[in-house]
Amino acid sequence: MIISRNWLQEYFDSSKDGKLPSTKELAEILTMHSFEIESVETLPAGGQEKSGDDIIDIKVLPNRAHDCLCHRGIAREIATLLGKNFVDREISETKETEDDSGLKVEIQDSKLCPRYIGRRVENISVKDSPKWLSEKLETLGERSINNVVDITNFIMLDFGQPMHAFDADKVAGGIRVRLAAKDEKIELLDGKEAMLDESILLITDEKGPLAIAGVKGGKRAEVTAETKNIILESANFNPSMVRKTSQKLGIKNNSSKRYENEISPELAGLAMRYATKLISENASTDSTKIYKTEDIYPRRRNSYKVGVSLSEINRHLGTKLTEKEVENILNKTGWKWEKVNPIEKVKTSAETLIGKPYLLGASVSYDAPEKFDCSSFAAYVFAQAGISLPRMSVDQYVYSERIKKEELSSGDLVFINGGNGKIHYKSIEWLAGSDVPEGVDHVGIFLGEDKIIHTSKTTGAVFIEKLSESKYFAKPVGFGRIKALKEERFVITAPFERLDLKIKVDLVEEIGRIYGYENIASASPKEISTSPEINEDFALIQQIRSSLINLGYSEVYNYAFSEKGEVEVENPIASDKPFLRSNLKDSLVKSLELNWRNAPLLALEEVKIFEIGTVFYKDKEQINAAWGIKNKKEVKVEEYEMFAAQEKLTNSKAGNRESIPYFPRKADAKFEPFSSYPFILRDIAVWTPKNTKEAEVLDIIVEKAGKFLVQKRLFDKFEKNEKVSYAFNLVFQSQERTLTDSEINEVMEKITAALNSKNDWQVR
Repeated sequence: MIISRNWLQEYFDSSKDGKLPSTKELAEILTMHSFEIESVETLPAGGQEKSGDDIIDIKVLPNRAHDCLCHRGIAREIATLLGKNFVDREISETKETEDDSGLKVEIQDSKLCPRYIGRRVENISVKDSPKWLSEKLETLGERSINNVVDITNFIMLDFGQPMHAFDADKVAGGIRVRLAAKDEKIELLDGKEAMLDESILLITDEKGPLAIAGVKGGKRAEVTAETKNIILESANFNPSMVRKTSQKLGIKNNSSKRYENEISPELAGLAMRYATKLISENASTDSTKIYKTEDIYPRRRNSYKVGVSLSEINRHLGTKLTEKEVENILNKTGWKWEKVNPIEKVKTSAETLIGKPYLLGASVSYDAPEKFDCSSFAAYVFAQAGISLPRMSVDQYVYSERIKKEELSSGDLVFINGGNGKIHYKSIEWLAGSDVPEGVDHVGIFLGEDKIIHTSKTTGAVFIEKLSESKYFAKPVGFGRIKALKEERFVITAPFERLDLKIKVDLVEEIGRIYGYENIASASPKEISTSPEINEDFALIQQIRSSLINLGYSEVYNYAFSEKGEVEVENPIASDKPFLRSNLKDSLVKSLELNWRNAPLLALEEVKIFEIGTVFYKDKEQINAAWGIKNKKEVKVEEYEMFAAQEKLTNSKAGNRESIPYFPRKADAKFEPFSSYPFILRDIAVWTPKNTKEAEVLDIIVEKAGKFLVQKRLFDKFEKNEKVSYAFNLVFQSQERTLTDSEINEVMEKITAALNSKNDWQVR
C-alpha cells in the first residue's frame, strides 16, 4: 500500500501537538509495531505549484487488509501507537434535494453481495479535477481522469472502499446484481472484451452487463465529459467470489485487492455519504439534484464483543502488565470498552432479553438480540461478558467444565435431552466427533436463587422459571461451568472495520503489539518434569528406518492410491488410481526401475530404496515396511508387516554403521543442482601399455570431453599380452538444453583421436 505522508497528516491537528514525527521515525514505529516497510521515497517540491511529499510503501498483510489498505486506517494505527488524537473526516449527510429517483436495485444472492447502495445525482458538471484532488492521486502514481471518477478513486485510497459511477442516461431501467449467463460478454473500460460464465457476478441493467462486480467497470455506462446524470455505487461483495473472478479473468487492480481481502459492509454507507459530499462540492451546478439512496442491506451483522482477563493477557504474552497499563493501551485504540464482572454481566444481559421471540437456528451475528434459540441465546449473553461460547448446545456441553447439581451457581449452564428437537450425541464443531452418550438438545442459564432463563419453541420467547418446578429441566443430563466467569474481563466492542478481532487471542495480540514486543523480556521455557509418553508404533518405525539407512537404503514415499487393491475409493484422485494400495511392493518395483535410469549419472552400481507406510485391506489396515535392490543382474524386493520387518532386520548388519563406507566431504565441495535435461551415455575402452595408470587415461578423456562431461566411471579392467585395457562409462549432460547425439559423437571422435595418438594405445 502506497501512503502519502502529507495525506496522513490531514488526520491529525498539527496545531494541537498533532504534527507527525519524521518519515523515518514513522517507518520505524510501524515496523516495530505493525507492518513491514518496503521503501520510503521523498518527492521533490515543484515550486509553488506542488509541495514536496514522502511516500511510504507499506506491506499490509491479509489480517489487517480489512482496515489498513487506506490512509484512514494507517492514520488510525499511527494515532494509536503515538497516543495522538485522531481527527476523522467530517462527513455529515448531504442535504437531499429530491426524495425518490425511481432507482430500483435488486440483488439475486445476498451472500455474494451483502450490501448495495445506489444513488442518482442529476445535472452535474463533469470536468477536470480540482488541484488538491488530482495532486493526491498523481502523488500515488494514479492517473487523474475527471472529477467524478477521481472522487471514487480518492475515497478508495482514503477509506478503503471501492466505488463506481455510471452514466445514468446509459443505464436502462434499474440495477440488478446477478450471476452472468453462459457465454455472456462485456466490453470493459479499457476497451477489452471479457467472456463470462455462470460463476461471475455482474452489475447489470435491462440491456445486460454494466460492470464485473468488484473487479472492473464496463464501457457502455462510462462517465465522460458529456455525462450530466450519474448513479453512484457503493457496495460490498463476497471476497472469495471476487478473488476467483479476478484470477479467472486475469484482472488485478486496487478494487479487486480490497474486496478479495474482505471489507465490512458498514464501510459502504460511510463511503457513499463522503462521495456525495465531494460530488456536491466539486461537480455540482445550480440545478443539481441529489436523490435518496437505495440501500439494499438484507442482513446487518452485530458488532463483535471480545474479552480477556488480565491473567490471560500476562500468561499469553509472558508479561506482568498491570490493570492500569492495559487500560491505557485500550484508551489509545479509541475502541469502546468496559471492565466487567462476567457473572453479573451474564445475569443482567440475560434478564434484559426476557420476552424476545424464539427462532430455531437463529444467528448470533445477525438475528440477535431480537430473536434466539436456546444455544444462540447462551452464546450471545456470554459474548456480552467477553466470553466466546460455541454456537451449538452440544458443543457448549463439551466446552464447559462438568459440575454437580449441588454446586450450581449464577452463570452456570444446565443441559437436557428433552427429545423435542434434534438430539446430538457427538460434538459438532468444538471437538468434532467427540462422543456425548447422554445426548443434548437444550440449554439454559442458571441465574441463582433457583431461577433459570432459556427459550424454546414451546415457550415461544425468552423467559425465567424456577429450576425446581421446571418441567423442561426435570431430568438434566449435565451441568456446566465456564471457567472464564471467575475473573474480571476487559471487553471491547470491535470497530466494524476490524474484522480480524474475533477471539481473545486476537485482543491479546493487539495489546502486546501496542505495548511493544521490544518491551517484553525474553524467558526460558519452563522445564518439563515428566517424560513424554512413548509412542510404540513410532518408535518401531524409527528403529526400522535407522536399520535400513545403516544398510545403505534411501527412503521413498509413493502414492497410497493404486491401480488395484481391495478397497475402492469413492472419488479417486485419478482414473488410473481407483484403489487404496494393498501392498508396498508394486510401487517400490516401479520406483526401482525409475531410479535405475539415473544410475549412470550418479555412478551407482546398484539402487537400494525402502518405504514404510500403511496398506489397506477390506477388514483392516496395517503398517508395512518394504525394501528393494536393483542392479544389472536382478531386482529383489521384500515386504513385511512392521513387527516382522523388525525381526528380519535384527540379525542383519543394520546396527553396524561400519557396514557403510564413509566418503569425507571435500573442502572445496559446493552444491550444484541436478539438470532437468536428459543425459547421454557413452562407453569407451582403450588398450594401453601394461604400466599405464588409470589416471593417465582419464586425464586425456576429461581434457577432450569438455564441459558436458558430468560423470565418468571405470567399469572394466583386464590385462593380456603385456597390455592393459581400461573401459569407462561417460555421462554427458547440459544445464541449459538437450544435447544431441551428433554433438556428443563429435566429442567422442576427439577423445578417440587423442587416445589413438599415444604410442601403443588403441581404442577398442
